[in-house]
Amino acid sequence: MSKKKNTAVLNTADNGINLQFKLLSAIGIIIIVAGHCYHGGVNLLYDWFPTYSFNIALLVFISGYFYKDSYEDGVLKYIWKRVKRLLIPAYLWNLVYGLFILFMSNFGYTIGAEVNPYNLFIMPFVDGEAFKYNLGSWFVYPLFFVCVFNVLFRKLLGLMKLKNEYLFTVLYLIIGIIGINLAMSGHNNGIMRLVVRTMFFLPCYQFGKLYKMKLEAKDNLNSVAYFAILFGVQLILLTFFKDLEYTPSSMTKFLHGAFVPYATAITGIAFWLRVSKLLTPVVKSWKFVRLISDNTYSIMIHQMIGYMSIKWLFLLISMITPLFSDFNIELLKSNIWYYYLPNGLTQYALLYLAGGIFVPIGIQKLCDLCVKIFKVKILKKEPSR
Repeated sequence: MSKKKNTAVLNTADNGINLQFKLLSAIGIIIIVAGHCYHGGVNLLYDWFPTYSFNIALLVFISGYFYKDSYEDGVLKYIWKRVKRLLIPAYLWNLVYGLFILFMSNFGYTIGAEVNPYNLFIMPFVDGEAFKYNLGSWFVYPLFFVCVFNVLFRKLLGLMKLKNEYLFTVLYLIIGIIGINLAMSGHNNGIMRLVVRTMFFLPCYQFGKLYKMKLEAKDNLNSVAYFAILFGVQLILLTFFKDLEYTPSSMTKFLHGAFVPYATAITGIAFWLRVSKLLTPVVKSWKFVRLISDNTYSIMIHQMIGYMSIKWLFLLISMITPLFSDFNIELLKSNIWYYYLPNGLTQYALLYLAGGIFVPIGIQKLCDLCVKIFKVKILKKEPSR
């Protein structure tokens, strides 16, 4: 059996699940959540690969990896699946969090924008962050439009006999670079924010497809050489470009133009791609990893309420014990980014990381249970086995 085949066997479960990309998905969402709370109190080589130089690109890369050419045989069916999987849940949760803001206002909480028809029904597409508690949902809308554009564009080029992964990569990079330049020139507000976010995502999505179709089979370079080259390239980037981080949610802080963000996206993805490949034979189908990787959508939507749960826990302890007397209730109620760290220890950020991951998973499990009960009790359907 060849080395290539051995690797494929090790990285795939008996039921055909790609274990490496399950692990990579778990790593990706952990990096996202940690990036919002002092890196979760743990440094995962962020001095080499800064969080906001690749984190969103990594999640989009993973989505692109799982794109199938067969989707082009039923374009409308595929788009409707994306609507059900991506748009409808995010839209409904926006309504829920709007109601949550109204409820919390009775207790003096001022976090989040005014609850009005615009913020309930239109804002999710043009911004997605106004209600704060679900600000991670901004990611869903450009990802959806990337999926739609990609399948339609591939269908069109397929009819013209021009389907080629390298051609798609070049064209999408051109679109992405134009998008970043538009954002840098101030066209990143209102509906244009959705447009430039989508344009920025397109190359990252194609990187995933290109890797699966053309590069994965050739990804067998010795790890010592692989990391030597990768760290060498990253060192050059760090040397000539002081701050590699940008802000994809607002499409701002592109300090080094439109090329560097894609360079750092590639190096960050390449690093964690190889790490996940090396760890997969050890981790295998670990249920803990699967629990996280199978709930990345919920974690993206609900991570902020997970952080709030930890803050409320600190508040409760401060109210019933002499501990944490310096907890700031006013900031708790007015600033979503307030994190209480006892004695200023960033190690406590690990609690926020755990809350940002497992509270959303709990929310998803509760929703799944409610749907199951509804189907059995109301619709009289047999529960799936």
